[in-house]
Amino acid sequence: MTSGRSFSINKRPLYIPPQNFADYLYDHQEYCLFLDIDGTLAGFTLNPKDSTIPAPTLKTLQKIQIHGVKIAAVTGRSMEEAKQMLSPIRLPIAATHGLEIGGHSDINDNEISTASVNTIELNSIIQSISQSCEFFDDFTIENKPYSVALHFRQNPTLADMAHTIMLETAKKHPNWVLKPGKFVWEMTPRGVNKGLAILTLLKKMQIKEDVCPIFIGDDITDEAGFLVLQNGDPQPEKSKLLETCGFEKIKGMGVKVGSGPSHANYYVNNIEEVTILLNSFLRFCQKNTLTSD
Repeated sequence: MTSGRSFSINKRPLYIPPQNFADYLYDHQEYCLFLDIDGTLAGFTLNPKDSTIPAPTLKTLQKIQIHGVKIAAVTGRSMEEAKQMLSPIRLPIAATHGLEIGGHSDINDNEISTASVNTIELNSIIQSISQSCEFFDDFTIENKPYSVALHFRQNPTLADMAHTIMLETAKKHPNWVLKPGKFVWEMTPRGVNKGLAILTLLKKMQIKEDVCPIFIGDDITDEAGFLVLQNGDPQPEKSKLLETCGFEKIKGMGVKVGSGPSHANYYVNNIEEVTILLNSFLRFCQKNTLTSD
C-alpha cells in the first residue's frame, strides 16, 4: 500500500503456493468465494476506469460457478462499475465497501440495498476536496454515489498532500471516516467496512454455517474481511450480524495478495498468482464433482 502513512499490523501470513492451493482444502468441505476486484482480479492503471479483469479469469470464475460454488465480489468500486467489470458473470456484489449490496444471482431479490447517506453533506465534501485539489493536475477525484475518493496513483509523491487534504476535510464531517488504499484515500460514512459487508452477503446469499468462506484481497480495506472470517473481531456489529444470520461462529480463510503484514492467514504474491490459485481451486471442484458422481 502506498498512502504516505503506515498501519500497524504485526502478523505475517504464510505463503501459499498458488498452484498447490487445492492441497490446503478438504475434500468433504464446501467452500464459497469472496473476491476483491482491484489489485486482486484486476491490475492497477493510472486511470481507475481503465482497469479490467482479464477474460481468462472471468472464464475460470464461470467454471467454478458451474460446480455449485457461490461467489461474491466485495469491492470499493461502485455497483455500476463492479457490474461492468465482472460482466458477463452475474454475482452478488458488496460495492463501495458495503454501502451498496445487491447484484445478481444468489440473492433473493436483485434490488440494490444502500446505506443511508446524507447527499447534501456528501456534495459539500466533494466541493471541499475539489477546491483543495484545484492546483494539482495529478490528482483524480472519483465521485461515487455514496462516497468520494482521491487518487494519486499518477504521482505517488503526492501521498502526504492527498492525506492532508482528506484529513482536513474529514475533520469537518465527524460522521464520515477516511479509508486508505493503494494510491487513494476515500471518505465514506462511518460504520461501513468490508467485514460487515461480507457478513451481510452471507445472510443474503443464505450460506450455511458449515460452508467455509474464502476471502481474497490485497488492500488495507480488506483487512476487516480477513478479521471477520478468521479471528475474533472486537466489533460489536459482528456479533449482532452473526446472530441475525443464525451463525454461532464463522471459520473461514483469508488470502492476502502481496507479501506485507496482514491479518490474513495466507498470501500470494500478485494478481497472476491469484489466477493460478483460482485455477487450482477449479481443479479441486472438478475432482470433487467426479468423486461425488
